[in-house]
Amino acid sequence: MGVLSSAAPVAASDGVKLEVGGYFSSAYVGVVDGPHDGPFWGTDHNRDALKHDAEVYFKGETTLDNGLTLGARVELEGENDADQIDKSYVFWSGGFGEVRIGSQNDALENQCPTPPGGTANFSAFSPTGYGSNDPIGSNSYCFSADNDSQKVLYITPSFSGFQLAVSYTPSANAEDYTQTGVNGSGTPSNPDGTAHHIVTAYATYAYEGDGWGLNWGAGGSWQLKRNNTEEVRDGKSSAYQTSGALTFGAFSVGGIFEYFNQGGPDNDMWIAGGGASYTADAWIFGLQYSHGFYDGDFLADGNGTDGSQRLNRVVLTTTYNLAPGVDLDADLGYTWFRDTRSATPDTLDDYQAFEIGIGSSLTF
Repeated sequence: MGVLSSAAPVAASDGVKLEVGGYFSSAYVGVVDGPHDGPFWGTDHNRDALKHDAEVYFKGETTLDNGLTLGARVELEGENDADQIDKSYVFWSGGFGEVRIGSQNDALENQCPTPPGGTANFSAFSPTGYGSNDPIGSNSYCFSADNDSQKVLYITPSFSGFQLAVSYTPSANAEDYTQTGVNGSGTPSNPDGTAHHIVTAYATYAYEGDGWGLNWGAGGSWQLKRNNTEEVRDGKSSAYQTSGALTFGAFSVGGIFEYFNQGGPDNDMWIAGGGASYTADAWIFGLQYSHGFYDGDFLADGNGTDGSQRLNRVVLTTTYNLAPGVDLDADLGYTWFRDTRSATPDTLDDYQAFEIGIGSSLTF
């Protein structure tokens, strides 16, 4: 016998609404660095460059009559990239918080606060407009032992300013939909060098006082298992990060610290730095500094592990808001790099660069 239910379906009051947005940042940078002939880091490199970073997202969501909001989001890179579909996930949110399932950032990368003083194009940490030709590239301030592979992320509601996010990634080899077990039969494969069963947790605290505010966070990411590569300095990795800022009226000051224990001995690194900004009408003036310490054979260039590489960067920035979503920005930056490993050739163990840049940023 069949059973008929008289319960009405939980309907959406307005149906699914589609939202399209994104950003486009572009910059011109000029650099004055070391010799451009012979075995130096600047060899055969240009003295100037055009940079840009762009992304478009599509987001559809609806709120049911019972208050539950559900939807999906897809983010596309605005230039040719091996990671063309940056993120793709579904989400459910309500009084319980928010759950996301799909290809996305983990809890640490999704929640970590940004230190003040940077702009859309220029920063002492992970800028778009970066003119230095040092071998490290930049001192990233917010990264984990995870990647954008398929995962589940949960973000709690805010309790008196406190919020917790946790995520779980079954396999770091499950982001691309052409990979085994991602969008077909079976489960993801884990070839040598692949981490799996990755857990991340990150807590934040936000407070708005009378003329001042605080936004801070801390957490970590752990690879619980990894298929190591034979005859390679390999192993499970973990990351620990904290960052945030204090705001007093028009002034903001903050800092970051990150430690990354890359799998294998003598491969760890840590990054520390901070920044400050001052807002005056449509202008924002900033200052940032970052220091990165990279132990042993972090570059995997075969020059041994009996030393380290150190990257320092300081920038002065300014932003002018032309209109809502339209900014002009500029920077003056100085970068210096040092490699203390004895096997590194003398021509490659030291590098300095001065840069100047100007750019624009559109948010839509």
